[in-house]
Amino acid sequence: MERVIINDASCLIDLRKGRLLHVLCRLPVEVVVPLPIRESELLDFTPQEWAMLDGDGMVTYDVPPDEVGEAFAIKQEQGRLSANDCFCIVTTNHFDDAILLTGDRLLTRVARERALQVHGILWVTDQLRQLKLCDHNLLVVALNIWRDDRSVFVPNTLIDAQLKLLA
Repeated sequence: MERVIINDASCLIDLRKGRLLHVLCRLPVEVVVPLPIRESELLDFTPQEWAMLDGDGMVTYDVPPDEVGEAFAIKQEQGRLSANDCFCIVTTNHFDDAILLTGDRLLTRVARERALQVHGILWVTDQLRQLKLCDHNLLVVALNIWRDDRSVFVPNTLIDAQLKLLA
């Protein structure tokens, strides 16, 4: 089983905006979120949303002290990354065959330089479509929401390509 580390708060936020948060845990992966990300002020999820994710099998990873030290070392090396980004890199390193799920360009670049697997939210929609884990209409709605939302940083050309696959 592959593990998906939901490391970047933006992915969870975008999946929530796209009304796909409730189907995320249907993927044949273990969905993991580092504790600092879960407690981030950027994630203003309701207790009901967290309960749904927890009930669907999402795991919260409490970053141990030695890995916190690693995260701070990465932060010193890569000053433009946020502390939470660094926790995501360290958490991804902790799990075998982990996938880093992020929409952050800098984090993507740094993670790839460290030979980590990295995907964004369109990977999630593609997996949901290929594995037939949710209704196509739900994916179309999500893609259209993302295309119209200026705070979702996915190029419209990529969204349009996904929409063509669903037509």
